[in-house]
Amino acid sequence: MTNQGRDRAAQNRGSVPRIPWIWLVAGALVLVAIVALVWQTQTRAAFVLQDGEEELLVLIRNDASGIYQVQYRGRQPVQLQWIKPMLAGQILHVDVREVAVSKDSAEVVLEQPAGTLPEAQEISLQPGDVFNIRVTVRGQSIGGNYLYGFRIGYQDGGGEQTFELVMDFDYAIIVE
Repeated sequence: MTNQGRDRAAQNRGSVPRIPWIWLVAGALVLVAIVALVWQTQTRAAFVLQDGEEELLVLIRNDASGIYQVQYRGRQPVQLQWIKPMLAGQILHVDVREVAVSKDSAEVVLEQPAGTLPEAQEISLQPGDVFNIRVTVRGQSIGGNYLYGFRIGYQDGGGEQTFELVMDFDYAIIVE
């Protein structure tokens, strides 16, 4: 009888419905998918570099300009407030002389050193809009720097936001 009791207990354990485990696994997969979707939408880049001068050659004590095409990929219209170029390198061999933004064939020169739009100037961006940033630099000493990216300030209805468009070390500025 003891063998029969063990066999029945083993059969009863084997016949335990596995449906709750299936629901738990399915629920966990749905939860992981929702978390991944929310994370992806929250970390989506608002601005993306599409094109630009990969190697800008500047003669010492002269000016040279590079044009960088940027697309706005946000979800709602925004007002551009300011743009600041970020230069990388231990020693800065160039000075930023001028930053200008052009959209729809209209160019606005930003006030330096803050990089803000002049009073009464507005640049509105809709999702998908493309605009150009022209950076003019002056060569101060022989060497090289990188245009590491742009710090972009914009108004999105909920207050001023800052986005760092990082281009790494792909865009060199060489002074000869």
